[in-house]
Amino acid sequence: MKQQRHQWFNSISTCRLGFLLVLLAIPLWTACSNNDEDSSLDTSVDSDEDTNQGMEFFEGSYEEALALAEQENKLVFVDVWTTWCGPCIVMQETVFPLPEVGDYFNSRFVNYELDAEDEDQNGPEISAQFEINIVPTYLILDGTGNELGRATGSGTPDQFIAMIGRILGEVESEFDDMRARYIAGERSPEFIQQYLMDAIVEKALKTNTDSQDLSTSDEPIPEADNYSQIANEYFSSRPHSELINATDARLIMHYRFSEPRGEELVEFVIENYDAFLAVSSDSAMTQFVLDATLGAVATAARAGDEKFLNYVEALDVNPLKKAVDYERNRNPNSRLLPERIKYSWEADFLIATEDWDGVHELYKGRLEKRGDAATANNYKWAARNLIQSPNPDHQEVALSWAERSYELDSTDLWVVLDYIDALAVVEQYDKARTIAKEFRSSLTESADDQKKSLKYSTIGLHFCTTKPKPTAQNRKTSLYL
Repeated sequence: MKQQRHQWFNSISTCRLGFLLVLLAIPLWTACSNNDEDSSLDTSVDSDEDTNQGMEFFEGSYEEALALAEQENKLVFVDVWTTWCGPCIVMQETVFPLPEVGDYFNSRFVNYELDAEDEDQNGPEISAQFEINIVPTYLILDGTGNELGRATGSGTPDQFIAMIGRILGEVESEFDDMRARYIAGERSPEFIQQYLMDAIVEKALKTNTDSQDLSTSDEPIPEADNYSQIANEYFSSRPHSELINATDARLIMHYRFSEPRGEELVEFVIENYDAFLAVSSDSAMTQFVLDATLGAVATAARAGDEKFLNYVEALDVNPLKKAVDYERNRNPNSRLLPERIKYSWEADFLIATEDWDGVHELYKGRLEKRGDAATANNYKWAARNLIQSPNPDHQEVALSWAERSYELDSTDLWVVLDYIDALAVVEQYDKARTIAKEFRSSLTESADDQKKSLKYSTIGLHFCTTKPKPTAQNRKTSLYL
């Protein structure tokens, strides 16, 4: 899974937000960023699946799952997921329900599903405790909650069992031999295909820290470990018609996941939707093609390209309509449905084209339609986007929306930040400082709060040590130091 490609557009300038973080010294962690302004909508899924045929998941609390595991002398398997994570959904729909997977996991583990964003499950707190940066992440814990190992990403049933078997020491890896053969120059299509399949398991067993270090390191990735590049070369070396088989479909949906529409292989999959569906699954195909559409819409909208509407409209025509119908049946509130995609990105298009009257009218209409049901989150996004307008009248409206958001929820970090930001834009600095002090005084002395406060204060300082060219906005934010 290409991590956090869909970290949605944050319209507050990085430096300005960095200074606010320093001012507030408050935590900003999330398992994965997702700034859908309508994220308060219910995206839960009820399943009638007979879980006795597959993995059986404990339905109590996390603490109760640990206690049960200790009582039964088992380990705990935790699937850390989110409602909008495509690979998470594919695993839950196509792998977890299989009898062979259930046989393996139910005998060894108390299985537990943790939505990283579900406050009722303490998902954000538990995810922060284990420093979850990737979803899905699979944690193996003992009965006292100590981590014994982890894996990330999706896989076939065999790959999934192999990941966990490696952690438990039940399976030995032969990947070093495969890597040596690659380094020695073996390049047959059959070998490369297997090498890429085995690499999925190797990648899954990299810790979050390993993955981050690899992506941020100045050292070049060794050729034998640059699996995405190897996959690119493999796909290019084969006639696309020969890729319509179960193994290559799996490779495409792993190594090309989150590639936007317009990419050659993504378009080939869409053009041959039914053929790939026959060797894959409705769930995998749906997440793959709708995620590709979402990526293309986001790119076009941010660039002010009206083509973003063409991508949305294409979802009403087969074969993409088949994916939409499947997703709508799975989850009527899915962010991958045409109306939700358009809703999420039309404001970005208006901002990119600097149509500030259009932005104003868009959010005014949305808030009026919601009436008294409008949430702090709704007002927050309206304020965050309109405050960018250079028109003082728009800024005053944005400030009123930010103030209303704060009235509805003065405990939400982003609500507070956006309200302070709006006050700074209209130069109400004293009030901005007052709001900041009130929020700081409401923070607890918990170790978790202090840890996150220190971490993100440091990030805020780092953002603004680049000494950007002086602007009116920079002069405003300098008042917070």
